[in-house]
Amino acid sequence: MRAVAAALAIALALAGHSSASAQESTGRLNFTPGGASVGTPVVAHARGLTPNARYALVWRSGNPRWWTDAGKFYGILAPESATTLARGTSDAAGSLALRFTVPSDFGYLHDVEVRAETTPPDAQPTATQGFTVVPRIAISPQSGPPGTPVTVTVTGLGYRFYQVVWHLLYDGAQTGWLSAVTTHGTARITIPASGAIGMHTLQAIEGPTAPYLNGQNSPNAQRYIPQVIAATFRITAGRVVRPPAATAQTPRRERPEAPAAGGAPALRSDFASGPVGSPIALGGSGFAPQAAVTLTWETYVGNRLSGNGWSTEEHPLTKITADANGAFALRITTPDDLGGPHRVIARATGDTQATAAYTLVPSVVEISPRIVAPGGTYTVHVKGVGWTETANTYTMVLDNGDIGYACGFNSQGDVTIHLRAPGRVGTHFVDLYPTIYTGQINGPGAPPAGASVNGIYFLLPMLSAIDHPGERLPAFHLAFDVR
Repeated sequence: MRAVAAALAIALALAGHSSASAQESTGRLNFTPGGASVGTPVVAHARGLTPNARYALVWRSGNPRWWTDAGKFYGILAPESATTLARGTSDAAGSLALRFTVPSDFGYLHDVEVRAETTPPDAQPTATQGFTVVPRIAISPQSGPPGTPVTVTVTGLGYRFYQVVWHLLYDGAQTGWLSAVTTHGTARITIPASGAIGMHTLQAIEGPTAPYLNGQNSPNAQRYIPQVIAATFRITAGRVVRPPAATAQTPRRERPEAPAAGGAPALRSDFASGPVGSPIALGGSGFAPQAAVTLTWETYVGNRLSGNGWSTEEHPLTKITADANGAFALRITTPDDLGGPHRVIARATGDTQATAAYTLVPSVVEISPRIVAPGGTYTVHVKGVGWTETANTYTMVLDNGDIGYACGFNSQGDVTIHLRAPGRVGTHFVDLYPTIYTGQINGPGAPPAGASVNGIYFLLPMLSAIDHPGERLPAFHLAFDVR
């Protein structure tokens, strides 16, 4: 933990380095325009340079990542990065104009520097100015029948505390939140078109804890940054577009790495991941001839609320006898258990053992029943929910409105949700998104330790599931009819 804390301190120090450089710059730099969205052409105008000298235009940004360790969530680590956008030679008057396109990068304010090419990277820049990358939203398509998959792309998301989260609203209902820490400032999600025929509004609003409705009055407000970016989608008449079958949405199974060569006991499997119930072919080698081998499944048991914590346990799978060459082969079924990493352990007499790593991935059963009376009860069943602070919770969205969360740690990954159907006759859409259950908020721009931060984005649907910290968890999309 001390090493990780030290890494955070270094990252924060680096994040503040460029602002000190700006105060000591001797030249002048400005842009036309002074702020714009990703992909916009910009002209950088520099003056006060050495005449007839070579210069580079350097873009300062961050290289952030989510900070997780041993099942816990700690926030964001963000060391600084630097990229050269353009190069040129100043004229006899010491002026220089360089053109560049706003890079596909994080939004908000970036330091841009004019640096003499002959100076070392740690030397002070000749000129520094801030450029603002402006967030922008786009959707595709812009119309279609109910259930049409609508791809929402938001560019220019940030990574600092007051910039990392934008909340998506659909017809004024909060759907969930967007982030782009690991996707370098761009979030791309898909939601179903829901509601009646006609126009529907999508809005993205910044806010670290909830949509900040008057962000222009915030002490963290920045020039050029809109507090609300919006688009519209028109639902047209036509056949409802239904999501793929739930079984088709289960993550693809991964293959394990080839085992190391040698004569030591080894356990190999044909797959390194899979959902509850999926078959696993196991093969052992290097054991004593005719050895009795016991296979167990390692898991976690407990919860975060009882005060008793949790611990690892081994559950018996089967027993088998190795052949005359000390080898064996068998098939087992992925246990009905918590999602996340596990070990299959093969033990013989004495200390002889071998292990195979296996990741249990979430899966979902179709909504039951698929046709419900107005106000009737329907059930959503999820398997393989995890145990870490980033994996033990799934959130549920109904018709693009967040309705709550379900936790799977105490029930060993098995989650059953019972709800009442809406009164409106027609097709309704259910989406399940991963989230972050709890944790700490460290990173650039975060409130000081001990500060009160209520309603943080924990337990809200993380629509940009590809950016989920810790584990790569899927989102699931389902539908049912009210008749």
